[in-house]
Amino acid sequence: MALSHIETIIYNKMNSSIFDFGFYHPYVVDFAIVLPIIALFLHFISILTQADEASSKAYFKVSNLLFFIGAFFIIAAYLTGLAEGNDVRQALSVEGRGLYDAHQALGTYIAVGFILLTFIKIISLLVKKDPLRYIFGTLFSIAMLILIYAYAIGISLVYDYGAGVVCPG
Repeated sequence: MALSHIETIIYNKMNSSIFDFGFYHPYVVDFAIVLPIIALFLHFISILTQADEASSKAYFKVSNLLFFIGAFFIIAAYLTGLAEGNDVRQALSVEGRGLYDAHQALGTYIAVGFILLTFIKIISLLVKKDPLRYIFGTLFSIAMLILIYAYAIGISLVYDYGAGVVCPG
């Protein structure tokens, strides 16, 4: 899959660094999955416990914190995945390359989506209206389903096709 112009610039900057960013992709991805799942769970608990305002505020604050940390890790997972580059793709079979391309495209969409969700979250925190909170929860749920699907593709790439494990050659 051809990289966009911006992705190519990021890829070149990361590969010209002395630091191997691609090595950390599997570790960063675990945080990028778990933190938003917990944040989504706590977001819905805060909505369901609105009768007890103190409890609802506590869940809401922790949910916000985990969302922002999780969004950071999602962007980091995208960047570290981009840094792995074509070496991983070249070592795969034809079927694996198609799956890798789908995983890479989903990663790009997820990163952009979570940047947009972060802006929506900031607006919802400033406006403090419940309908915007419900809209955010719905969009966050959809983004999490896509994130979990991309994660499943990544697991399949590693365990079924040997991505990142098999050396080219």
